[in-house]
Amino acid sequence: MSANVETTALVCSMTSERLVYVTTAYNESLNLEELHTRCRQAFEQIREALPNPDGLEFGMVIADNNSSDESLTVLQRIVSKDPQVIGIANSSNYGPEASAVNAFRHAGDCSLMICLCSDLQDPPEQSVEMVVRLLQDNSKDAVLAVKSRSAGGPMLQMARRTYYKALGYSSRLQQVPSGFHGFGCYRKEVVEEILRYWDESGMNLRMCIANSCHSPVLIHYRQADRTRGTSSYRGAGYALEAIRALLSADAAASRLALTIGGFGILFAFMMAVFLLANYLSGNSRYEGGIPTVMALVLVSFGLQMLTMAVVSRQIEGLRLSGFRPKLRYSLMRQSQNSND
Repeated sequence: MSANVETTALVCSMTSERLVYVTTAYNESLNLEELHTRCRQAFEQIREALPNPDGLEFGMVIADNNSSDESLTVLQRIVSKDPQVIGIANSSNYGPEASAVNAFRHAGDCSLMICLCSDLQDPPEQSVEMVVRLLQDNSKDAVLAVKSRSAGGPMLQMARRTYYKALGYSSRLQQVPSGFHGFGCYRKEVVEEILRYWDESGMNLRMCIANSCHSPVLIHYRQADRTRGTSSYRGAGYALEAIRALLSADAAASRLALTIGGFGILFAFMMAVFLLANYLSGNSRYEGGIPTVMALVLVSFGLQMLTMAVVSRQIEGLRLSGFRPKLRYSLMRQSQNSND
């Protein structure tokens, strides 16, 4: 994105506010330093677009997910050079979502937070447009970046599109845009709401973010191909995570039950009409009363399906108290270490 942004249109009164970039890493030793540099450069472009650039401070939180390469060493080097960077060293690979939420908690009292992947597929330069869009319109609380082009082959892209549509359907608010995986810019109140959803529900991070944004702006970007590093999900891990995310969605149980119940009632009705028509036409060899009994059985089946759907929806309210594993990690700051 170009840095030539109209500064006069910005609605902003920056008074020592912070913009924090948050990311997680797993075997990203070849990407982390470039990521940090590009985030710093994007931040400087944002400052150039502000009428009061001294009022905005830079921050960055990088959570290492127990990488098996030199990522932690690289992270320590970045922290030692930049006092505005906080490093998190997880004792295990908790996955990008749990690790990202923990990083959100350590973003501090930030006014705006940029969430992005450390594999450089989410271009840090896109944050310039995100921040400017939010500063131009105080009525918007977030900017969600939607992929107009995904990395990978046609089959993988089709699988992703199918997953995103299913993910949107399984969310009660149906706000998960197709192609959105978390990359975006969020105001402080949205971050607080994301953490509340995460703590109080079993929803995945994308759903927590989407349901926390009440007036978001959608922008599109082309995702770059991954050239270096290793994903936290490998092989069957992608499929297992997708299934877990769909089943843990806030409306998945009730909508699945309602779908089954709806088809059950439709099937019972069609069979009842068929049996009645067959009986009235004289083509049935059933003795008197048998069609009535069969129709009652089918109606009973349909009502049972409907009852299951209604009960499932009420049980859903009790189910929305998720359990999250406790993360063990250590913090890395310039001149201090903390343990949790």
